[in-house]
Amino acid sequence: MKLYKNFDIEDRFPRTMTIGNFDGLHIGHKKLIEESISIAKSFNQKSSVLTFFTHTANMNNDKIKYISTIEQKLKLFEDMNVDELFMISFNEEIKSTKAKDFVKNILLDRLNVQNLVLGDDAKLGSDRLDINGIKLICDELKLKLFKLDEVDVNGKRVTSTLIRNMIMNGIVGEELLPYLGRTYFLEGEVVHGNNFGKELGFPTANIIIDSNLVVPKYGVYYATCELDGDLYRAGINIGNKPSVENSYFGVEAFLIDFNENIYGKRIKINLLKHMRDEIKFSTIDELKRQIGLDIKYIKELYKKCD
Repeated sequence: MKLYKNFDIEDRFPRTMTIGNFDGLHIGHKKLIEESISIAKSFNQKSSVLTFFTHTANMNNDKIKYISTIEQKLKLFEDMNVDELFMISFNEEIKSTKAKDFVKNILLDRLNVQNLVLGDDAKLGSDRLDINGIKLICDELKLKLFKLDEVDVNGKRVTSTLIRNMIMNGIVGEELLPYLGRTYFLEGEVVHGNNFGKELGFPTANIIIDSNLVVPKYGVYYATCELDGDLYRAGINIGNKPSVENSYFGVEAFLIDFNENIYGKRIKINLLKHMRDEIKFSTIDELKRQIGLDIKYIKELYKKCD
């Protein structure tokens, strides 16, 4: 996959392109991109995706949290075998460009796009034209437009907003899989914490995650952790640790049957089930007792999976 960070390209090879924020690259996005690749092949064209470093709604603030990081997004596109990815900064110039000018000056004149593939909810340009308005422009400018209908699961339209809300409500693992199309995960570097888990007899790995990502519902999860190519069972705590003095937000992983120094290493956490909400315990003994019960439950869940 060739990556472009601007529209300054020299070749005039004909392209089939799809455009969107593509946060999370859920099953609706995948269907759109797969259709775009198929159309490109049928016309002997390059399959191209145009997306942005930041969500188009986040130009002046960060009101939308992301499902995936930029690095994860790039890897997902590459895995889909897209020929080209245009990952562009959504700046004031692009934001203020009307749909017709964008189609003519960018898609046609600069990128030689001959087929445009969009979802039925697409919006384009500063004038926010919907799919019907976009079709009128494409017809006028002799650009072929292919429209894909929505993707529904269990009677719900699959969107990035839906998936963000599911994650924020603790819906992960098999419940989220039909919508996202893969296991939802967090990843980050293991850093030093306050060693409170170790003092309790349950040493945890403290993970720094990207602050731009959507935060799953606070509480305890069971999960698998990928570290140095190996897979471990784990209990994950996400939240503010209300039972601890000087509490602060954090993501902690307790890897079962594991006792190694992993500071500075990157770890991937596959969240499989939200087990319980975050609880403020009256005593440390109550906290230790509950952690023991959580670990017992996690082992039982994995026995069922085996």
